[in-house]
Amino acid sequence: MPPPTSPRRLALFAATALLCGAAACQGDAGSQGADGQKGDAGAALAAEGTPAPRRPTRYYHLRRTDDGCELFWIDGDLVSASQTVTCPPDLQVGERLRLTGKTCMRESAQTPARAVPVVCPLPLTNMEKADRAPPDAGAPPDGGT
Repeated sequence: MPPPTSPRRLALFAATALLCGAAACQGDAGSQGADGQKGDAGAALAAEGTPAPRRPTRYYHLRRTDDGCELFWIDGDLVSASQTVTCPPDLQVGERLRLTGKTCMRESAQTPARAVPVVCPLPLTNMEKADRAPPDAGAPPDGGT
């Protein structure tokens, strides 16, 4: 802000400075100290025993082959057995869909321009949901007795 040059601007500048006060208008310098302490406390908490959040290691895919579509997951070096499912109409041979959060990414080695976010087909999202559910999620609360 340029320095006040007229008496009216000088009075307005002085009044603003008085209204702000030293504690309320420290700007970025004041907030850095408070935020820095909060950030350090959060880092210390995560370092003490609570693991930091991580991305899932398992990725879900739906791949189109000459014979149809197959559904599978990859987790590091592990690959699940594939399941045959109905193909989405816009998925071409050689392409695959990868579940990424709440959307899917179409991957195409032959046509890189087709690698765009798309709506996830239900079999792909259902496979991921089934893996996330605990083994006893469908059991009655009394254990079936």
